[in-house]
Amino acid sequence: MTNIFFICGFIGSGKTTYSKELAETHGAFRFSIDEWMIPLYGEHMEREVFDRRLATLQELFKDSALQLVSLGVPVIFDFGLWRKSERDAFTHWALDIGADSEFHYLDVPFDTCKQRAFARNTDLEGKSFEMTLDMLELFWSWFEVPTPNEKVIWVQQNV
Repeated sequence: MTNIFFICGFIGSGKTTYSKELAETHGAFRFSIDEWMIPLYGEHMEREVFDRRLATLQELFKDSALQLVSLGVPVIFDFGLWRKSERDAFTHWALDIGADSEFHYLDVPFDTCKQRAFARNTDLEGKSFEMTLDMLELFWSWFEVPTPNEKVIWVQQNV
C-alpha cells in the first residue's frame, strides 16, 4: 500500500482538485502549501521570504507525515515539486523513513494552466495566490517537467 503520494504539476494544472480526489479514494491526509501559506503569511512576499517559509512548512509537513504514516494513514503532498532536485529530495526522504511513495505528474499544457489560473483569480477564497501573466511566465521558466528516468505516474488531465 502506498503511504505517501507526491503531486507534481504547474500552477493551474489541477493539483489540489486531483489531491482531494486521491485523498477521498485512499483515506489520506492532504498537505497543501497554498492552504497553509496564505492563512499563516498572507499573499505575495519576496521570493527569498517565500522560499524560507516554504522550506519551514515542508519540514513541518514531513514531521507530521511521519507520525501519520506510522499510524497507517496515507499522506498526500500537494506541493507542485517543480524541480527535479526537489522530487529527488522527497523521494530519498520517503525511502529513508521506509515509506512506499508515488509521484503523480499532472501533465497539462501551459496555456491551459494559464487560463485556469486567471479563472481562479476571480475567486481565490484565501486558498490560492493571485497570478499575473508575468508571474506565470517566470514560474514556467523554472518548471522542470519530469524526465523519463524519473519514476513518475503521468496523469493526463481533461483539457
